[in-house]
Amino acid sequence: MSPASTSRTSGELADRNGERKGEWRRSAGTKKAVLDAARQLFNEKGYDDTNINDIVRESGVSVGSIYHQFGGKKEVFRALAESSLDRHRQVSERATKKAIAAGETDPLRIYVAGAKAFLLDTWKQRDIDRVGILLEGPAPEAAHAREHRARFLRGSLGITIGEPPLPEATGYALYGLLYGAATQLVNIEDRRTVNAVIEYFAELILKMGSAE
Repeated sequence: MSPASTSRTSGELADRNGERKGEWRRSAGTKKAVLDAARQLFNEKGYDDTNINDIVRESGVSVGSIYHQFGGKKEVFRALAESSLDRHRQVSERATKKAIAAGETDPLRIYVAGAKAFLLDTWKQRDIDRVGILLEGPAPEAAHAREHRARFLRGSLGITIGEPPLPEATGYALYGLLYGAATQLVNIEDRRTVNAVIEYFAELILKMGSAE
């Protein structure tokens, strides 16, 4: 191959790589615009009262692009919910690692450290978490709800309070408390009240453990 051919081939590759990067950036920008618009609309109008045309109008993205990137309104909501769950998981994991690094060895107190971080982040993400927690999201999200519950149960592995009749009874009890706390938090605006609610439920969990 001649030097000129090599130079031309390298240039063509560079052009194609540049085009791909441009497409990725445009795709990422399109997704962000859709998710930002949908998040605002779901929070303001609720899931059921938001339609795909609302998202088109708010985001400035064509309906064809939305269906190409996501598949529909339900999938847009799922992407928002999954993003929120991933963030909750990350902040919870950081809190539990911090508690362990500080010398905490009690599994229940380590769990509570993660739970408090999760609840605070739920409040911070209340504009989208409210939609899912208050059952305003799409009805077919049963699989998403099961995964949400499963994450909680995995987080409580190894914790046993009292004499549970079933192996996962403690996990479900803890899940019930956290779900109840989250349900209240998504409708609170005052940070002091938020902190009080989180501390109340954290104390309930610790009292459950100390009552054995």
